[in-house]
Amino acid sequence: MDLHRIIAVFLVTGMVNAINVTSHGQQSQFEELKHEVEDLSRSLTSALTYIHQKLDGTSVGKQPVAFSACLGSTGPPKTLAPHQPVDFNSVIFNEGGAYNFHQGIFRAPVSGVYHFAVNFMCTPPGDCWLEIVKDGSRLVYTYASGSEHNVGSTEVNIRLDAGQGVWCRSPMTQGHTTLHPEGKYSCFSGHLIS
Repeated sequence: MDLHRIIAVFLVTGMVNAINVTSHGQQSQFEELKHEVEDLSRSLTSALTYIHQKLDGTSVGKQPVAFSACLGSTGPPKTLAPHQPVDFNSVIFNEGGAYNFHQGIFRAPVSGVYHFAVNFMCTPPGDCWLEIVKDGSRLVYTYASGSEHNVGSTEVNIRLDAGQGVWCRSPMTQGHTTLHPEGKYSCFSGHLIS
């Protein structure tokens, strides 16, 4: 039985059930079934489109994945211990929900090529170092002098498998890095390219 016949069977079955319910005077159940049939129809249409695209070799669109988050709290500077991830807690955008602001970690919901960027403002008197890591391994790092409120930034394109994590952390093995906490000067962002 081909997919079109399966869809027709689902739709006819749903309509027969809806007619039987209506004939017994249960209008609210009829409306409920009607919405279920419409939802099934949309899901099946989407599945058919996906199957046709796969069979034809055309690209199937992936869900949008993008985030931007900053240090947005007021109060004392954000001091990071050695290898401590930065929890950029003021989320500006999180399409796809892949960025966890409690941990500061992005988890790839789908495999693909991603772009990540970090910029930060250092709080005097110490120098600041940050790195972008994939599952704990350094991808890139950057530095800013702590003599004034200097800034540092870096970015990277990387292939990720679904479930792999990317975050920013202090690369220091001793001492600490202190970031300016206010004004959203220190931000981390990323998005799926393809």
